[in-house]
Amino acid sequence: MAGGLFPKDVQILFKKLFKNKEIKSVKPGSKAMKLGMGVMFVYDAKWKKSLPFWDRLPFSVILTKYPDGFLGINLHYVPWARRLQLVKKIYKLKKNHRRITYPMIKKAWATAKLPEALLMLSIRRYLYSHIRSQIKLFDWDTYYDVVKDIRPKFVKENEQTIHNILQKKWNVHKKKTKKSKR
Repeated sequence: MAGGLFPKDVQILFKKLFKNKEIKSVKPGSKAMKLGMGVMFVYDAKWKKSLPFWDRLPFSVILTKYPDGFLGINLHYVPWARRLQLVKKIYKLKKNHRRITYPMIKKAWATAKLPEALLMLSIRRYLYSHIRSQIKLFDWDTYYDVVKDIRPKFVKENEQTIHNILQKKWNVHKKKTKKSKR
């Protein structure tokens, strides 16, 4: 991924999925990056030396924008089959709206019966200064194909290990919650 380019396998998938149509690309911080939009980019984590893992190729739904970056749900942190299920639910909710909102995402999450803690563990803060490529913008009509076919590029751990780690964090959270209710 030198030079801020998307990996070759992802470039090939973009061409296949979008029949050689140009996918809209913008610079980090562009006003074209709207809340609820799906974005993909090459990322170099600020705290990479101390992080146990991170996604070098996030596919994130923008929740909030800041002057130096944004907060988003990185769908790559959701296990693949559940990720597809979630995107289908979001798409159904989106049909009568111009854009997706956080309450819609939460409703789709609950409808897909995904643990809420997984949602919280999937929310990530991205700094524009650590984005190493242009940002690809995706509308809701293309989310499913991107989520289905483009895999995360996790660093330090593989996808299955990361999902197991997140599941363990969820289980610890559930135990603490049960104890505090007693």
